[in-house]
Amino acid sequence: MLVAWKHPETQRYRLLGRTISTPPGYEFDYFPAAVHADDFRPIPGFSDPTKTFTSKVLFPLLSGRIMSTSRPDREEWLRKLDLRADAAPFEVLAHSFGKRVSDTYEFFEEPSVDLVRGTLTFVVPVHGLRHMSEAAQAHVDTSVSKGHPLQTVPEPENSKDPRAVGLWSEPHKVGFVPSPVLDYIDMIGAPGTFAARVIRRNPRSDGTHLRLILELVWTQAR
Repeated sequence: MLVAWKHPETQRYRLLGRTISTPPGYEFDYFPAAVHADDFRPIPGFSDPTKTFTSKVLFPLLSGRIMSTSRPDREEWLRKLDLRADAAPFEVLAHSFGKRVSDTYEFFEEPSVDLVRGTLTFVVPVHGLRHMSEAAQAHVDTSVSKGHPLQTVPEPENSKDPRAVGLWSEPHKVGFVPSPVLDYIDMIGAPGTFAARVIRRNPRSDGTHLRLILELVWTQAR
């Protein structure tokens, strides 16, 4: 799982590190690119940016985002996430993105890699949908469904992030490619293009962060 964090001043999500499941347990490492950023702030409980953190059980940072098996509404919660009752912790985080009201961390699976095609395939939420117009929100409700392609439009003039890539379902802009994805691509250091299609659309009652879930394919330029 990739670990991202929303900066409290800039409100920009940034990629911090990676946690993996291993036979003995779990590991977490920061990405050097994140550590060397001027405004880097370590995650509580992971204070040493040079260290590989290990645990025989799921780190509290992650386990606190998975509904307890004792909760009577757990089965309904998993069904909304399109998961089985016996879903593993990383499966749950991959579908829920680990979002909590009380903090600003986000988790998603590291992309699958196709070396022959030169692609990375991410499954991520659309970012920024809540800031889009009411007309765009209504368009998502009525005209966007599973399999719906979204146009990806680079925004080099974007004042907050010149790397920004807007997501459009004509005639409406519905959000952005998540900036942690752009951070991940930056670590590769190669140019490429994005293609996006909706794999889940959830009702407004599930919150804007889970409203539109994308399969986002980045293809390296040849």
